[in-house]
Amino acid sequence: MSALNEETPSSLLPISPEGEILIRLEGDLSEQGVFGHRILEVTAQAVRVSETSGAVSLQIPLSDIKSARNEPLVGGGRLEVTTHSGEILPIISYTLTIAAKFSEAARGIEQLAKGEALSINMKLERTRCIKCNRLLPEKDGICPACVNRGKTFMRIARFLKPYRKQVISLTMLSVTTTVINLLPPFLQGAIIDKVLTQHKNLSLLPTYMFAWFLVIVVATFVQVASGRLISFLAGHVASDLRRDVYRAIEFLQLTYFDKKQVGAITSRVTQDTDRVWGFLVDGLPYVVSNALLFVGITVFLFLTNWKLTLCVLAPMPIVVIISAIFWKPVSQMFFRVGQKWARFHMHLNESLSGIRVVKAFAKEDDEFAKFQNRNHDLRDAGVRADTKWYTVFGYMTFFTALGSLINWTVGGHMVYTGELTLGNFIKVNSYIMLIYGPLQWFGQLNNWFSRAMAGAERIFEVVDAEPEQYGKDLPNRPIIGEVEFDNVRFGYDKSNPVIKGVSFTAKPGDMIGLVGKSGAGKSTTINLLCRFYEPDAGAIKIDGMDYTELSLQDMRHQIGVVLQEPFLFNGTISENIAYGKPNASFEDIVEAAKSANAHNFTLGKPDGYDTMVGERGAKLSGGERQRISIARAILHNPRILILDEATSSVDVETEKQIQEAITRLTAGRTTFAIAHRLSTLRNATRLIVLEKGEIVEMGSHAELMEKKGIFYNLVDTQSQSSQIIGIA
Repeated sequence: MSALNEETPSSLLPISPEGEILIRLEGDLSEQGVFGHRILEVTAQAVRVSETSGAVSLQIPLSDIKSARNEPLVGGGRLEVTTHSGEILPIISYTLTIAAKFSEAARGIEQLAKGEALSINMKLERTRCIKCNRLLPEKDGICPACVNRGKTFMRIARFLKPYRKQVISLTMLSVTTTVINLLPPFLQGAIIDKVLTQHKNLSLLPTYMFAWFLVIVVATFVQVASGRLISFLAGHVASDLRRDVYRAIEFLQLTYFDKKQVGAITSRVTQDTDRVWGFLVDGLPYVVSNALLFVGITVFLFLTNWKLTLCVLAPMPIVVIISAIFWKPVSQMFFRVGQKWARFHMHLNESLSGIRVVKAFAKEDDEFAKFQNRNHDLRDAGVRADTKWYTVFGYMTFFTALGSLINWTVGGHMVYTGELTLGNFIKVNSYIMLIYGPLQWFGQLNNWFSRAMAGAERIFEVVDAEPEQYGKDLPNRPIIGEVEFDNVRFGYDKSNPVIKGVSFTAKPGDMIGLVGKSGAGKSTTINLLCRFYEPDAGAIKIDGMDYTELSLQDMRHQIGVVLQEPFLFNGTISENIAYGKPNASFEDIVEAAKSANAHNFTLGKPDGYDTMVGERGAKLSGGERQRISIARAILHNPRILILDEATSSVDVETEKQIQEAITRLTAGRTTFAIAHRLSTLRNATRLIVLEKGEIVEMGSHAELMEKKGIFYNLVDTQSQSSQIIGIA
């Protein structure tokens, strides 16, 4: 069996034979804390550290180790183990660049020390591209230098599939546009040669003028029809893009939102989709028409005079080479502009969402300074990209202008010697303007295309992110309400678990109170029960079945949650109460409001249940928001009810009334409650006292008070604090 080193993406291994290395990591700091190399090796028997010379500088038997953790330090960290005697031993130090690897190593050491199978993930967040080793704009993001823009373009093109008829019609109109654009120069040449110079047949002039008039009429009609189709297609495709991005965002795992801020995500739906829309409106329709025009003009030029055509088209390869050379660098610069836009949106969203905090601490100037930094970064990135682009475009314009110069030099000589008629000379000159115009425009298309592909790549990054495993193929099962935590272990940082081996069972109708100091793991336990996160080890069972075997959507339909920080949508009070049950009758809404003690204050509002609550419920007090949130959970009528500090924002009298309502609601329903005031959990069937992620006490309120342990001390401390506050 091979060693598990930093190249191993993941592992689920049994205990190894004696002496076999299960984990091997190279540190980048010496024992003195300076840059150096030391090697951490873990076997089934011991943890040891070796120097580059091969000498073992530290070795600890695995049987002596109780736990392992990572101690954060300035610029790095240190792996430490705690022995069964309580002694803390430093093992190896490292810098921040490889800290994540040692976090997983600490987790692996704990697993081995407890005799568990080794199950760690050494696949770390990528900061560099696998192909070119360039730094990525975001961790685990996409590399703008290596992305396949052809595939990205084809993915966008697939959004046109539902609109085949419109695409076919637009293609036909593009062909018609090409033919129409070829006719005016032809008519000009004929008028000069057959009417004005050689033949001087004035009787043909009305015929040519009428033909030219028809061309103008048809061109106008085609332009209007094409514009309508382009607007239809661009609008619908952009709408479909926004739909797919938002749909993907809604189903992403919460871990994705833990890593990215809201502003960075919303820029995908707004800024990036707008770029794709702009390309579809201004760029894509002209790709077909100008390509056809280029082919048609080239054919006409060669039929007119092939020698002159070769001369005037001589600069064209240079234009193509310039485009090919600068395509990727310019594209990368526009991709960076997109990244700066995301950071700009991120700060803007954060500062506006927290405007009350900003004003409370008089931090307007500080926030403005931060805004200016983001704004200047965005400005500088945009200036660099546009400067590069216009420089390239200037070179292209120079070489395309040479075509006209060559035509007047060579073509003028041909007219003078009689090798070319004046009409054909004018016709060639007009066609040159038509053919080099698209070539110059092709440079602008490069600009549009680069911006659009950068936006599309960021869009598809979200669309392709791993969603929550909803288990749609799993059968929907009605939940009775039995909940079991079986040796559950979980940590947001895998090496520092928040929940450590938690086990308990809640029967249907039980009310379980979760108690403990801040950071003990109460809210994390609730998050795991709601399956916002899944355990790193152990299992959570509902009605005797691992909850990963249940349909996630169906399971959540049967769980009601009142979070510690109530969130209301910008709608009416009745709409917010009925959020989980939109078809509820008004009578049901009122009944739920009464149960949550929200009815009386709602009637006191000018518009009653039609009162608008404002963004995030800003027009209501904290206690009112909390009671509406409770009413929402009550109307949902769940089999499992979760109250996470549900009464923390209400006064004592209101809390008492809500507790009475909750007592009635818990009949036949499993309830988990975290309460700010411990005395409110008197009626709980069982209290679970958590400390540092472990269950230290369990029992009824009376049993734990009689025991005079940790829970008793918590109640006593809170009681003394209340008395001091009352006296003050």
